[in-house]
Amino acid sequence: MQIDESYEWELKRRYITDVSGQVTIDGNTQPGGRANAPKIMVNTNRDNLPTFGVSLEVRTSNNVIRNLGFIGGGQIILYEGNNLVENNWMGLKANGSGLSLASTASTQAARSLARGGIILPNEDSDNNIIRGNRIIGAFERAIRITSGGDNNLIEANYIGMDSQGHVPAPHDTGVNCARELDYNASLWYGGRGIQVTGDNNTVTNNRLVGLHVPQSTNDTPPITMEIAGVGNTVTLNVIGRDLAGKDAGVCGQGMLLQGTELLVENNLIVHTRNGFDPGDDGTDFDSAILTQSFAAGSGRWITVRKNMVIDAGAATHPDHVYRFASPGVPVELRKFNPAKVSGINGTSVTGTQGDDAVLPGPTTISAACPNCRIYLYADDLDGRIEAKEFLSEATADASGNWTATLSRSLTADEGLRTQSMAMANGVIHFYGAGTTSKLSDYLYTESPAELPLAQANYDVDETAGSVSVTVNRSGSSAGQVSVGYATVDNTAMSGSDYVSSSGTLTLQNGETSKSLNISIDDDAKAEGGEYFTLVLSNPVGVALGSPSQAQITIIDDESCPPGTTDLEVKGPDSYVTRV
Repeated sequence: MQIDESYEWELKRRYITDVSGQVTIDGNTQPGGRANAPKIMVNTNRDNLPTFGVSLEVRTSNNVIRNLGFIGGGQIILYEGNNLVENNWMGLKANGSGLSLASTASTQAARSLARGGIILPNEDSDNNIIRGNRIIGAFERAIRITSGGDNNLIEANYIGMDSQGHVPAPHDTGVNCARELDYNASLWYGGRGIQVTGDNNTVTNNRLVGLHVPQSTNDTPPITMEIAGVGNTVTLNVIGRDLAGKDAGVCGQGMLLQGTELLVENNLIVHTRNGFDPGDDGTDFDSAILTQSFAAGSGRWITVRKNMVIDAGAATHPDHVYRFASPGVPVELRKFNPAKVSGINGTSVTGTQGDDAVLPGPTTISAACPNCRIYLYADDLDGRIEAKEFLSEATADASGNWTATLSRSLTADEGLRTQSMAMANGVIHFYGAGTTSKLSDYLYTESPAELPLAQANYDVDETAGSVSVTVNRSGSSAGQVSVGYATVDNTAMSGSDYVSSSGTLTLQNGETSKSLNISIDDDAKAEGGEYFTLVLSNPVGVALGSPSQAQITIIDDESCPPGTTDLEVKGPDSYVTRV
């Protein structure tokens, strides 16, 4: 359907008898056509003109706009509230395979990609639902709430991909983020992401991949999510991984946060990039999630927790999961150190509050965190601070001490990173309950598992029948491990004083100790104390530990009558000297 440039395409009160709107535009109500994509594609650019993009401006409330495809740079602008905009295509070709440019009539038109997007521009843009739309090539923002739009829901939209939620090859393993001012047909341009500046909006279950726009070398790459205001919730979104599971990434920062009382949790962020000056590499700005400014005062908080951030594999990916910008956030929060781990044993973890930060001056930033909530994340050993998996949480006591149980054991190439959250006002600087710290710079790894003997010496009565020797597992208790054992004669001889024993001792996953029994013979000779040795060897999946040998002394129960001597030669090299 062609929209002529002379046509004023608006839902406006002067055209509608009921000023509250209640107009439904639904492409699926039309007979025939395809079933799995919009039946109606609306071309908002006539004859490929250099001026392009006739927008649909909605100046009433309670309208429904669904199942349309927009070609040619048009936008949907919601000036009022309670509208539903869902399941529309914006910027895609009619077959959904990728980007359809708004115009190629000029260099500037091509630079603008598809232009389109869904815009909520003013304080009356409240209580709208933006759901299930597929938007690509939005040079401004794919979805934008500005000037105080409140209580809107942005849910389950796909941004930057084709209609199937994919970034096709060769771009699927990593979008080329070259900064070129002009449109380059060989690159993938997913456009820009989501911006929210109002209050109490919810951004959930959206997927944003492949975001990239033409730009000069000094421009900031498109930030995937820009969240400001008060009381906004950002949860369960996926950034950088398409529906095929390919990690194409995005070309800018994952999230930029400002304001207060924001909840950002359970999001997946893969292969973002530094969203600012390349010179910021390695600084706090080099972070997948960055809080740029923070409303001051008690009761103010921003909660960022349980997010998975995966950025291994390229030097261009950020070095941090979550950091704070200077000078927008006070040093007392920027340098606050989260809880530290004191011990890891399988799935059991113990810890305490972090170490104080000592700054030049000297200035000390206390890490005291009484009754704080502690979050634990798995990370690998590549040196980059990531949160590859959320594994557990715990609550510290008044002294900052805590224990946690991981949802699984760590592998050999993993460690733990920590994050702390204040549960009361004034615990972290003057901020309120719910304020979360950065993730720990230090990666806590499990002590290597060892199998030492419980004791280096055992005494056993000759009449006891047997002696029990225990092997303990220290460090990790994960996985099956084993160790060989064998007895070695000394003054006590196998066959006459004890029964020789050898074999393999196996500890199953989670077992922390195991014992073996060695039989003791009770003879009628008065021999005094004699001993033999148990030796551990050939550990599998574990180190030996210390002690790895035990001396087992057999205490004789016979004595010689006065004036008699009971002598015995114990071996071919033995001899007796009478004194």
